[in-house]
Amino acid sequence: MKAELNHCHAALSSGSLSFQNVKTFQTTAVDASASDDGVLVVHCSDPRYQPHFQSFLRQGLGIPRYALLAIPGGVQALTLTDYLPKFAWSGWRWMKFLTNLTSPRRVVLITHDDCRWYLDNRFAGAVNARDLQVEDLRRVGRAFRERFGDINVELYYAALEDSRARFETVS
Repeated sequence: MKAELNHCHAALSSGSLSFQNVKTFQTTAVDASASDDGVLVVHCSDPRYQPHFQSFLRQGLGIPRYALLAIPGGVQALTLTDYLPKFAWSGWRWMKFLTNLTSPRRVVLITHDDCRWYLDNRFAGAVNARDLQVEDLRRVGRAFRERFGDINVELYYAALEDSRARFETVS
């Protein structure tokens, strides 16, 4: 099925919002009562990795549904307490909100190879980006346990191999 982009043109008319030329898309039926609210995932928003992250979470880890925070650099936002304290505060505030909302039993943190956010010279050079990413995964994993108690935190590092991605556990 070919997906079409929805184009909405909003116009204010006599104080109310109206939409013109709206195309709609309706999903297939989903059992909204079937819930796996007990999982929280944090990963990078890099579009090259999105289909791989989704496949890994659903097929690789058997997680059909999860709360998600996807931002450039993923977990790195939660480590910037000295460099960008307001950024880190926001990241942890989002984690608190999602934790309160979903009461996760499981947290999955994923970083990936060739992360352009990490390769930006403000954070790491190409030589040590992976080491810094892995250390950030570990730091955020420890911080989750300290902030939210006894919670199962899983750490993964992904790398593209042609049209596939390989995920390895980080201990």
